[in-house]
Amino acid sequence: MYDIITIGEILAEILAEKKDQDFFEPGGTLLGPFPSGAPAIAIDQAAKMGAKTTIIAKIGKDDFGLLNKNRLKSSGVDISNIIETEENTTGNAFVTYLSDGSRKFIFHFKHAACGELCPDDINESIIKNSKILHIMGCSVTGSPSMCSAIMKSIKLAKKHNIKISFDPNIRPELLTGQTLESFNEILSSCDFLLTGKSELVKLFGEYHENLLNLFRMKDRVIVIKDGSRGTEIFTKSQAYKVDTFPTIEVDPTGAGDCFDGTFLALLCEGKDIKIASIYGNAAGALAVSKKGPMEGNCKREEIEALIAENPSIEVVEIENPFSGQI
Repeated sequence: MYDIITIGEILAEILAEKKDQDFFEPGGTLLGPFPSGAPAIAIDQAAKMGAKTTIIAKIGKDDFGLLNKNRLKSSGVDISNIIETEENTTGNAFVTYLSDGSRKFIFHFKHAACGELCPDDINESIIKNSKILHIMGCSVTGSPSMCSAIMKSIKLAKKHNIKISFDPNIRPELLTGQTLESFNEILSSCDFLLTGKSELVKLFGEYHENLLNLFRMKDRVIVIKDGSRGTEIFTKSQAYKVDTFPTIEVDPTGAGDCFDGTFLALLCEGKDIKIASIYGNAAGALAVSKKGPMEGNCKREEIEALIAENPSIEVVEIENPFSGQI
């Protein structure tokens, strides 16, 4: 029995050393390779929290694939559902950071090993023997084949009453109009929507009415991560806010994924959403303090030390904008 499973890309990530370093001329220094892929980062973090986890993914039989398998295994992830293929190499991403805080990606994804993942790779027994299925939106947009595999897993999770968690994690470089139908199906089905505020705007524009409709469909938890402005957590009847923890940002990649993994792992332990969200925020703060997408993943003791060092940061109840409208 797994606490959390995820399905999606495993990548090797290459980073530009300096801000505003472009990729259209030679001469810039590159750092890496680093183990990466949003679902891989999230499941690695969940495993570090003690959750029983696995990832269904495809990698090439190459050093980039071995790099990722070794990292995930060392963190406690069950890697037996990672499929090695000789058809393509392990996917990769090249990332450069801009002065305005944004990032620019070049993905080798759709035609890499990760993009080969298909519905036949989804084992129903793995889905039904889990507590939570966690899906990242970038995986849905990664390739048509991977999207089909994920949608099969969503149907199986609903069939067996498995909780579904969804982080839209929009990557404009991968987003196409063909994926919007899948996004809408996952949004209507998920029990946990773990999203960034900027992503809500991209998905819904004026999003209040859309979130209200999601609550009208079913009981669920909606978490809105808003960077340095903190995190808000909503249910039909409750609303909370958690401020961010102090940190020195070195690399923002992986912060939201670490929140997801930590939050879901604690829910699987039986902790309430308030405790899970404050731990998630602390994990996100630690994640950005190191260079590399998975290098800032942390253990429970590190999170608890950061929380103990900042006793003024707590979960505060706020007015629920959806109260009385559902």
